[in-house]
Amino acid sequence: MEETNCNLCGANDTELVYMEQDRLMKLPGTFRLVRCRQCGLLYLNPRPTPEEIAFYYPEEYEPYTVTPQDEPSWINRLDRSYGYWKRARLLSAAKLNSGRLLDVGCATGNFLNMMSHFGSWELYGVDISETGVQYACERYGINATVGELVDVHYDDGFFDVVTMWDVLEHVHDPTATLAEVHRILKPGGLFLVRVPNVATWDAKLFGRYWVGYDAPRHLYIYSPPTLTRFLEDAGLRIRRMRSDTLGYAPFALSVQFLLDEKLPEGPLKRALLALNRSRVPRLLTRPPFILLSYFNVTFAMTVFATKDGAD
Repeated sequence: MEETNCNLCGANDTELVYMEQDRLMKLPGTFRLVRCRQCGLLYLNPRPTPEEIAFYYPEEYEPYTVTPQDEPSWINRLDRSYGYWKRARLLSAAKLNSGRLLDVGCATGNFLNMMSHFGSWELYGVDISETGVQYACERYGINATVGELVDVHYDDGFFDVVTMWDVLEHVHDPTATLAEVHRILKPGGLFLVRVPNVATWDAKLFGRYWVGYDAPRHLYIYSPPTLTRFLEDAGLRIRRMRSDTLGYAPFALSVQFLLDEKLPEGPLKRALLALNRSRVPRLLTRPPFILLSYFNVTFAMTVFATKDGAD
């Protein structure tokens, strides 16, 4: 474990928010989630070192497991493919359909594979998972590399688009990562980033059980003001910030974490967990989640930013 100052403002002045544990993978350890008193950034301190953090990404960690095409259930295949289709549509709607595209945290390459159907892209990926990168290369023919973005050393101004889907919360040094994004983007190039948003109703509702905390994999927890400052400090100009519900899945995980800790083992707990995992609440909650997304108050925020100097 290592101690760290605030990555946003450099201060060493924090207050404890929660003592957290690994609720998702149920691996051992307790972790201090703190808030910087100077700028408001939430982060783990102390935290696993870059060498230690690999322990908390076992092979069964969901982004590195089954891809949509390999799902045994056709409903699950359709559901997961639809999620990647929605991501691709965001770029298509921005009238972007060609150039060099890098997906940071590409995992098994599912988003990049979807983008191959949305224009003429030269596709690149980078991820810390060797098995994920191998799958992306062999299954989809993507030019993917194992490692952290800051260690790959792409050429200056090489990419038209860089995307980070649910990745920036995982990196040890967001400031350095965003500086590298700025360096490798062409002037006027687009950076699209999505992260959990702590300033949402579900974070307030579930408190320490909110899935967006996901200790210790989520090293930083962002709000619109702190993410805005990170991007602006890196020379990335925000063009649009929107809310993403991500459907019922993150809500269901928060419910699961709450039930796991609050209810004793027994028939009632098993029944509620089974109901929570079923398709009934997913179907019932879809309309209100869609409605809430229009008010920018749900689970995640997606930001479109461009490199300084572009109109």
